[in-house]
Amino acid sequence: MRALTAAAPRLLSRLSPQHPDVLWLPATSCAQLLRPLRRHPAAVVLCLYSTKAPPAKMAEVVSKRQADATLAAAKSKATYEIPERLLIYHAGTGRTTFLAMLKVTTLFIGAFFCFVAVPSYISADKPVSETVKIALCGVIPFFFVTYTTAPFVTHLYIHLPVSARTSRAALERFVRAALPPSARLTATTMSAIGKPRYSTLCAGDLRPVRRRRFGLVNYARDAGAENRGRRWYELPAVRQFHVPEGGGGAAKEKTVRKEGRRLVEPWIWDAIKEKIAKRSGEAGGAAS
Repeated sequence: MRALTAAAPRLLSRLSPQHPDVLWLPATSCAQLLRPLRRHPAAVVLCLYSTKAPPAKMAEVVSKRQADATLAAAKSKATYEIPERLLIYHAGTGRTTFLAMLKVTTLFIGAFFCFVAVPSYISADKPVSETVKIALCGVIPFFFVTYTTAPFVTHLYIHLPVSARTSRAALERFVRAALPPSARLTATTMSAIGKPRYSTLCAGDLRPVRRRRFGLVNYARDAGAENRGRRWYELPAVRQFHVPEGGGGAAKEKTVRKEGRRLVEPWIWDAIKEKIAKRSGEAGGAAS
């Protein structure tokens, strides 16, 4: 140990010019670190240094990374004019807000009747029939609103391939001529408490239906395979949807723009509806 401590200044004087970026420890620190290794002094040659780059080099690396990220974002924006997920149907802010408030209101009404009114009737020794009626006053509106409004679609998105995102002309060609049944859609509905529910499906899975849920359902799909893959505690997949017939066409005249860009593309949903109706008609003709 003494020999290594005495030789440390000589080693530092010889190695420091060869490695100017290395941070060398003094001989006393080296001796303290080597105290547990006194039994084997000849088996260890110690050279401690810091691999951390100087502040100037760190700033240069950070600036280079930022420049690369900015360049990549600019290239991506210049290459793809259309986003990957495009909004093709919007039910309207007023309609969606009213429906959410209706769901939340019935939830609070049900909670009041079941957790405030019913216990007070029980403590007052009211007849069982009256207590049950009070409980039904809170339960029936909640379940009725939940059942009738579950298929209501607030937003509908389409996921575009890379070839359809280069320009508006490419998008129109893809939608009107080359739209496959496997085109992915994302339908947004509302749960019983007004929370959004997202359902991913293919355009070919939808089929027009009538006379379901008091006429409030106009599109349905087979979700059996998706439900089989779900956990027992998860909600079943949404099978029925309600998209107003005139929603897409009426929204054409009220297309919202932001920074020169369309927020809603209702004509795409109109084209998808036509393809769904045509496919359903062909299937019905083949069956007959």
